[in-house]
Formats: sequence, C-alpha cells, structure tokens
Amino acid sequence: MKQQLPQITRRRIGSVVIIDIKGELVGPWALKAKESIAQLLSENIKNLIINIKELQTVDSLGVKAISENLHENSRNALISGKISVMEMFSRLNVLNNIKVFDDENGIISFFGKEFVENNNPPFIEKRNYSRLNTAIPLEFYYNDSHEQMIVFKAIVTDLSEGGLFAEYLDLETVDTVNKRLDPYDLKMLELKIKLPHHDYIYASGKVLRTIITGEQLGLGIEFYKIAREDKQIIIDFLSV
Repeated sequence: MKQQLPQITRRRIGSVVIIDIKGELVGPWALKAKESIAQLLSENIKNLIINIKELQTVDSLGVKAISENLHENSRNALISGKISVMEMFSRLNVLNNIKVFDDENGIISFFGKEFVENNNPPFIEKRNYSRLNTAIPLEFYYNDSHEQMIVFKAIVTDLSEGGLFAEYLDLETVDTVNKRLDPYDLKMLELKIKLPHHDYIYASGKVLRTIITGEQLGLGIEFYKIAREDKQIIIDFLSV
C-alpha cells in the first residue's frame, strides 16, 4: 500500500494557532515533517492546538517530530485521533505537558477568550445589532436530498441577536461544508447553541456567506426562526 505523505497546515482562530497533521508520520517523512512543524511554530506562540484526528499512522520519530517542537511556555492542546496513534503517544510518555481533548466543547472551555482575542467582526449584518466576540459551542445540521442528516460542529466567535459567525476547530468536514453549504442555495440549517449557564438554544438559520482565510473556514449565519424566549436569552447574554 502506498504511503500517505504527511500533510501539515497551519491556521489561526483568535490568538490560538492550530496545526493540522494528516496522512502518515513515519520514518524519513517524520524527519522532514519535524522541520516543517518547526518552521510553522518558529514564532512565540502562547496557545497551540495540534489536530491529529486525521493522522493515520505514527511511529516514534513522528511523535518526536511533534513533541520536540512544542513550546514549554505555551498552552498546548491535542485533538485526539485513532486509538493506535494515541497509544503511540502514550507509550512514549509525551502527553504530560499537553491537554488531550476528544471534542470541541472541552477545547472551547480550555482556551475560552483566546479564540476571539484580536478578532475583528468577520461580517456585517444588514441590521445594526449589538454583537459580542465570544467562544461557545455550535452544532448545526440539515437533511440532504436523500433525507440523510448531515451534522457539523463549530465554535461561535461572533454572536448577535440576528445571527452568528462560526469557525471550525476540526477541518475534517470542510470539503463537505464547501460543497453543500453554498450561500446562494439558501439552505435552511437547524442550529443548536450552548450558552454558558443555559440549556441549549435552538434556531433555524441560513448561510449568508463563507469566509476562507488560508486553511481556515468560517460561516456567517443569519437567524431565520428562533423562539422569543431563546432570543431574549441571547439578548441578555450580550448585555452582560
């Protein structure tokens, strides 16, 4: 079987740098990858996420390519991947100074405001709503033409009573998002938002636009239908 060469990309949400590593991080390719990762992390980074969810195989050289490039003074997090990959990381005992997460919710709680630090408003709605840079979990879904439910998870980095802007921590489904969520289709999405100290808020919305910055994808979504009490919860949250 042909080896899947490692693919390493860098993106940023707020002041959090995310390194996505895919393919196979083994042997000579791991040594080359170590140089690539070092270049991507050459600056002073305070908040770092290593996303290995799509890493297929890793050996000891691959683990060292990652672990030896981590900054001692930064907050380091890892989006966990395959069981065999995680077993290799555990076997080499390199997870002591890095927090491991299985999903977006834990990472959002860990980094919090760093996800919106230095963020500018990513899109302007037609109506002049007060808005807030924030970091809260979002799950949204719709039924495709075959009545199959398509589910995405993201992080809300900008919220108003009229809509939100969401960005992806995990880019596994970005190709699907790009193909299926064309703003011109005006496809209706069902939104599930988790505000602090509240149960989930539900709403329907449509994608106004997509914004791509390097490898990072964001969606501007306008609320189409939302219960009055849920809208009031958002208003109260924005005014705190």
